[in-house]
Amino acid sequence: MAARLSKFEPVADVNGLFTATKGDLRCTAIVLKSGGLCLFSPVAGLNDQAKASLADLGPVEFLFAPNHYHNKGLAEYQAAYPTAKTIASDAGRPRLARVTGLDFQGTRELSRDFEDGMRLETPCGLKTGEVWIITPSARGVAWLVVDAFAGSKGGTEQGTDHVRLLGTFPRYGVGDRPTYTNWLTKFLDCEPPDVLIPCHGQIDRGADLNVRLQKLIADLI
Repeated sequence: MAARLSKFEPVADVNGLFTATKGDLRCTAIVLKSGGLCLFSPVAGLNDQAKASLADLGPVEFLFAPNHYHNKGLAEYQAAYPTAKTIASDAGRPRLARVTGLDFQGTRELSRDFEDGMRLETPCGLKTGEVWIITPSARGVAWLVVDAFAGSKGGTEQGTDHVRLLGTFPRYGVGDRPTYTNWLTKFLDCEPPDVLIPCHGQIDRGADLNVRLQKLIADLI
């Protein structure tokens, strides 16, 4: 497992997204209309290499805790980027504020600064305040997810086909299983991704990604 956060590198086929990893954890930098950055799920272990690669992309304007468990790196990132706004969903903010002692704003200002076609998506039936980002890819749609799905472990390549359920997610992430699986089934029918960018594990861009996600949903029903 890598001991330090990697530099931020572009996600192939998805404009405006750059990711850095430490072991199997991923932080994603999103380039905004302002030219600034939103860091989605800051991963603890910020270092000079990662900071230098961010400096090449733009100023860090938002630190996004995408559910109430992804908070370990927030304090050090806020210290490094003191003008950045720390944000979270309405559902995630109470626990995040209690656990971290930080002040969190909502996501409205961030949403206004997204490039065209990018948006936030809040899955129904979860209990962690999880928020996804949906954005165009070269061939369709990319999903940037948190704990709902994970990629394969190990390695650094961007292109595996081993999407899985994060082991802790059904118990700790799902609040109402029928509501969540019904919502996810319909959402997958409407906007099936050709790129899945998880906070845990490698990026998945396999041709049968939709089919494999459907099988994982069936495991939850």
